[in-house]
Amino acid sequence: MNIYRYPVKALIFDYIRSGLGVLVPIALMLFTDLLPVVFYILAGLVLLFGIYGVRTALRQATLLSVDGNGVRQEGPLGGLLNREIRWADLRDFRLRYYSTRRDGKGGWMQLVLRATDGSEGHGSNGPIRLDSNLPGFDDIVRQVYEMARDHGLANDPASAANLTAMGLGSDDPAVQPTVSSPAPPNDAALPS
Repeated sequence: MNIYRYPVKALIFDYIRSGLGVLVPIALMLFTDLLPVVFYILAGLVLLFGIYGVRTALRQATLLSVDGNGVRQEGPLGGLLNREIRWADLRDFRLRYYSTRRDGKGGWMQLVLRATDGSEGHGSNGPIRLDSNLPGFDDIVRQVYEMARDHGLANDPASAANLTAMGLGSDDPAVQPTVSSPAPPNDAALPS
Protein backbone atom coordinates (compact mmCIF):
# COMPACT_ATOMS: atom_id res chain seq x y z
CA MET A 1 0.00 0.00 0.00
CA ASN A 2 1.27 3.44 -0.97
CA ILE A 3 0.20 6.46 1.06
CA TYR A 4 0.22 9.97 -0.40
CA ARG A 5 -0.32 13.40 1.13
CA TYR A 6 -0.15 16.96 -0.17
CA PRO A 7 2.91 18.61 1.40
CA VAL A 8 2.85 22.21 2.61
CA LYS A 9 5.41 23.06 -0.08
CA ALA A 10 2.93 22.08 -2.80
CA LEU A 11 0.14 24.16 -1.25
CA ILE A 12 2.09 27.22 -0.08
CA PHE A 13 0.91 29.44 -2.95
CA ASP A 14 -2.70 28.44 -2.27
CA TYR A 15 -2.24 29.48 1.36
CA ILE A 16 -0.66 32.78 0.30
CA ARG A 17 -3.50 33.52 -2.15
CA SER A 18 -6.06 32.71 0.50
CA GLY A 19 -4.34 34.84 3.13
CA LEU A 20 -4.02 37.85 0.84
CA GLY A 21 -7.59 37.40 -0.37
CA VAL A 22 -8.82 37.58 3.22
CA LEU A 23 -6.44 40.17 4.73
CA VAL A 24 -6.47 42.82 1.99
CA PRO A 25 -10.27 43.21 1.87
CA ILE A 26 -10.47 43.17 5.69
CA ALA A 27 -7.83 45.93 5.86
CA LEU A 28 -9.76 47.98 3.31
CA MET A 29 -13.01 47.42 5.22
CA LEU A 30 -11.45 48.47 8.54
CA PHE A 31 -9.28 51.40 7.51
CA THR A 32 -11.17 53.10 4.69
CA ASP A 33 -14.57 54.69 4.32
CA LEU A 34 -16.39 52.56 1.77
CA LEU A 35 -19.75 52.72 0.10
CA PRO A 36 -22.06 49.99 1.42
CA VAL A 37 -22.03 48.19 -1.95
CA VAL A 38 -18.23 48.06 -2.00
CA PHE A 39 -18.21 46.92 1.64
CA TYR A 40 -20.50 43.97 0.82
CA ILE A 41 -18.44 43.04 -2.25
CA LEU A 42 -15.30 42.98 -0.11
CA ALA A 43 -17.10 40.94 2.56
CA GLY A 44 -18.03 38.44 -0.17
CA LEU A 45 -14.37 38.25 -1.22
CA VAL A 46 -13.33 37.59 2.39
CA LEU A 47 -15.84 34.74 2.57
CA LEU A 48 -14.78 33.33 -0.81
CA PHE A 49 -11.05 33.36 -0.03
CA GLY A 50 -11.73 32.06 3.48
CA ILE A 51 -13.52 29.03 2.01
CA TYR A 52 -10.58 28.57 -0.38
CA GLY A 53 -8.18 28.57 2.58
CA VAL A 54 -10.27 26.00 4.48
CA ARG A 55 -10.41 23.82 1.34
CA THR A 56 -6.62 24.02 1.04
CA ALA A 57 -6.17 23.03 4.69
CA LEU A 58 -8.52 20.07 4.22
CA ARG A 59 -6.51 18.93 1.18
CA GLN A 60 -3.31 19.09 3.22
CA ALA A 61 -4.87 17.02 6.02
CA THR A 62 -6.20 14.36 3.63
CA LEU A 63 -4.38 11.04 3.19
CA LEU A 64 -4.68 9.01 0.03
CA SER A 65 -3.85 5.31 -0.02
CA VAL A 66 -3.57 3.21 -3.18
CA ASP A 67 -3.22 -0.57 -3.11
CA GLY A 68 -4.29 -3.67 -4.99
CA ASN A 69 -7.89 -3.25 -3.83
CA GLY A 70 -8.44 0.36 -4.85
CA VAL A 71 -8.08 3.98 -3.80
CA ARG A 72 -9.04 5.35 -0.39
CA GLN A 73 -9.20 8.98 0.63
CA GLU A 74 -9.15 9.65 4.38
CA GLY A 75 -9.92 13.19 5.37
CA PRO A 76 -10.19 15.03 8.66
CA LEU A 77 -13.47 15.89 10.37
CA GLY A 78 -14.18 12.41 11.68
CA GLY A 79 -14.51 10.68 8.36
CA LEU A 80 -16.82 13.23 6.75
CA LEU A 81 -14.52 13.39 3.71
CA ASN A 82 -13.62 9.69 3.57
CA ARG A 83 -14.12 8.04 0.20
CA GLU A 84 -13.20 4.66 -1.18
CA ILE A 85 -13.29 3.30 -4.71
CA ARG A 86 -12.44 -0.34 -5.30
CA TRP A 87 -10.82 -1.22 -8.61
CA ALA A 88 -13.66 -3.59 -9.44
CA ASP A 89 -16.15 -0.73 -8.92
CA LEU A 90 -14.25 1.90 -10.94
CA ARG A 91 -16.60 3.04 -13.70
CA ASP A 92 -14.91 6.18 -14.93
CA PHE A 93 -11.72 8.18 -14.67
CA ARG A 94 -10.95 11.54 -16.21
CA LEU A 95 -7.52 13.06 -16.62
CA ARG A 96 -7.71 16.78 -17.33
CA TYR A 97 -5.09 19.43 -18.02
CA TYR A 98 -5.78 23.02 -16.97
CA SER A 99 -3.49 25.60 -18.51
CA THR A 100 -2.52 28.82 -16.78
CA ARG A 101 -1.01 30.41 -19.90
CA ARG A 102 -2.25 30.97 -23.42
CA ASP A 103 0.55 28.92 -24.94
CA GLY A 104 -0.53 25.94 -22.83
CA LYS A 105 2.91 25.48 -21.23
CA GLY A 106 2.07 26.18 -17.59
CA GLY A 107 -0.70 24.40 -15.76
CA TRP A 108 -1.71 21.37 -13.74
CA MET A 109 -3.49 18.08 -14.19
CA GLN A 110 -6.42 16.67 -12.28
CA LEU A 111 -7.46 13.03 -12.00
CA VAL A 112 -11.10 12.31 -11.13
CA LEU A 113 -12.14 8.78 -10.17
CA ARG A 114 -15.78 7.65 -10.00
CA ALA A 115 -17.25 4.36 -8.88
CA THR A 116 -20.42 2.63 -9.98
CA ASP A 117 -23.51 4.19 -8.44
CA GLY A 118 -24.17 1.39 -5.97
CA SER A 119 -20.58 1.18 -4.74
CA GLU A 120 -20.12 4.84 -3.88
CA GLY A 121 -21.80 4.04 -0.59
CA HIS A 122 -18.62 2.54 0.90
CA GLY A 123 -18.20 5.57 3.14
CA SER A 124 -18.29 7.98 0.23
CA ASN A 125 -20.66 10.31 -1.50
CA GLY A 126 -18.75 11.20 -4.58
CA PRO A 127 -15.66 11.09 -6.70
CA ILE A 128 -12.03 11.23 -5.61
CA ARG A 129 -10.13 14.19 -7.09
CA LEU A 130 -6.34 14.45 -7.19
CA ASP A 131 -4.15 17.28 -8.46
CA SER A 132 -0.77 16.89 -10.10
CA ASN A 133 0.97 18.72 -7.23
CA LEU A 134 0.44 15.57 -5.16
CA PRO A 135 3.80 13.75 -4.92
CA GLY A 136 3.43 10.42 -6.71
CA PHE A 137 0.64 11.68 -9.01
CA ASP A 138 2.24 10.05 -12.08
CA ASP A 139 2.43 6.69 -10.28
CA ILE A 140 -1.23 6.93 -9.29
CA VAL A 141 -2.27 7.79 -12.86
CA ARG A 142 -0.24 4.85 -14.14
CA GLN A 143 -1.89 2.44 -11.69
CA VAL A 144 -5.39 3.79 -12.42
CA TYR A 145 -4.74 3.49 -16.15
CA GLU A 146 -3.57 -0.12 -15.79
CA MET A 147 -6.57 -1.07 -13.65
CA ALA A 148 -8.99 0.68 -16.01
CA ARG A 149 -7.41 -1.08 -18.98
CA ASP A 150 -7.66 -4.44 -17.19
CA HIS A 151 -11.37 -3.81 -16.53
CA GLY A 152 -12.04 -2.67 -20.12
CA LEU A 153 -12.96 0.94 -19.36
CA ALA A 154 -13.00 3.33 -22.31
CA ASN A 155 -11.48 6.82 -22.23
CA ASP A 156 -12.88 10.13 -23.33
CA PRO A 157 -10.84 12.11 -25.93
CA ALA A 158 -9.24 14.56 -23.48
CA SER A 159 -8.17 11.80 -21.07
CA ALA A 160 -6.78 9.73 -23.95
CA ALA A 161 -4.73 12.70 -25.20
CA ASN A 162 -3.41 13.43 -21.70
CA LEU A 163 -2.52 9.78 -21.10
CA THR A 164 -0.63 9.75 -24.39
CA ALA A 165 1.19 12.96 -23.40
CA MET A 166 2.25 11.22 -20.18
CA GLY A 167 3.60 8.29 -22.20
CA LEU A 168 0.77 5.91 -21.34
CA GLY A 169 -1.25 4.05 -23.92
CA SER A 170 0.16 5.62 -27.06
CA ASP A 171 0.13 2.20 -28.77
CA ASP A 172 -2.89 0.84 -26.88
CA PRO A 173 -6.11 0.91 -28.95
CA ALA A 174 -8.15 0.96 -25.72
CA VAL A 175 -6.78 4.41 -24.91
CA GLN A 176 -7.90 5.84 -28.22
CA PRO A 177 -10.91 8.11 -27.79
CA THR A 178 -14.26 6.33 -27.97
CA VAL A 179 -16.50 9.40 -27.84
CA SER A 180 -16.98 11.27 -31.10
CA SER A 181 -18.52 14.43 -29.63
CA PRO A 182 -16.20 17.33 -28.79
CA ALA A 183 -15.16 17.77 -25.18
CA PRO A 184 -16.46 20.83 -23.26
CA PRO A 185 -14.05 23.79 -23.08
CA ASN A 186 -12.94 23.10 -19.49
CA ASP A 187 -12.01 19.53 -20.39
CA ALA A 188 -8.75 20.59 -21.97
CA ALA A 189 -6.11 18.19 -23.18
CA LEU A 190 -2.44 18.56 -22.38
CA PRO A 191 -0.72 20.56 -25.16
CA SER A 192 1.65 18.64 -27.39
